[in-house]
Amino acid sequence: MVIQGDILTEKQMAGNEFFSSYQDKYIAMDNLDFANNPYIATQKNVYNSEYFFVVVVLRGTMHLSVRGIDIDVKENEHFIATPCTHLQTKESHCIYFSYLIRCHLMNDIYEQTGIGKKIPLRAFVSRHQKFTSENIEILRDIYLRAKEEHKKEDYQMKELVLRAFVTAFISRTYSFAKPEDEIPHMKNSKQHVAYSQFLTKLAEKHKEERSVQYYAKELRITPKYLSSITQMFTGLSASQVIDQYVIYAIKQTLYSNKNNIKTTSTEYNFPSQSFFGRYFKRITGFSPNEYIKQNNRRSLSFDQNNKEE
Repeated sequence: MVIQGDILTEKQMAGNEFFSSYQDKYIAMDNLDFANNPYIATQKNVYNSEYFFVVVVLRGTMHLSVRGIDIDVKENEHFIATPCTHLQTKESHCIYFSYLIRCHLMNDIYEQTGIGKKIPLRAFVSRHQKFTSENIEILRDIYLRAKEEHKKEDYQMKELVLRAFVTAFISRTYSFAKPEDEIPHMKNSKQHVAYSQFLTKLAEKHKEERSVQYYAKELRITPKYLSSITQMFTGLSASQVIDQYVIYAIKQTLYSNKNNIKTTSTEYNFPSQSFFGRYFKRITGFSPNEYIKQNNRRSLSFDQNNKEE
């Protein structure tokens, strides 16, 4: 499973089935038809900038490396890694089902369901939880119904129906989540506390501040120490973490059609529209205009898709 930017260069691990939606806005993968706990080979360690990786393990153990931390997702456990994350699936034996959901679609789900009012939609984080067997069976049922729907002959609004299943899956996942069932992977160390405080401050001030010095001063640490902390938990310098978070947020703004490019540039406190354009292209490889043409809510609307078909 390889996820890099907007490109999914490998869509399945050996022997796995998958199905995907319009322009890979989400991808579903599983090995539910296999007996016992089938073998999964080690995949490349990749940087995922666009997808939410959501996996549920029914039997066995899936071994993952997330931001350099080894994580075992065991029977009846759910794991989600957000964008801006180094992710690797290691040699495993397990039965699982999973979704890769583009941040645009996840943002839509958050807005439609109201999840975002309770849980902030952030990059650079992950969540690992234990569910009951009853919870797992409900999620499996939703997933299988979506899979069966996908096999049917195309019909008007089929994409809307499939996205409704994705929304139901994510909504039920969050409804099952309880703080006491959270499985931690980082000790409450001084570095982890500082890293968490940095992400919180970044989520609050990313539209106004992109300076490592600013965030280090707010945390009362040196810029060098802040970068050593981000390197520890993300493999990136503090400057890179800031840039990736800002771009992640800007993409949501451009996708939603709330602002034009000039207004977005002003909203994110860039000195000029041309400076904003150069900053965006340096990190993404696309100009803001090019990105909007490929990714925006209006161009990907169901009505427009149906007209084109």
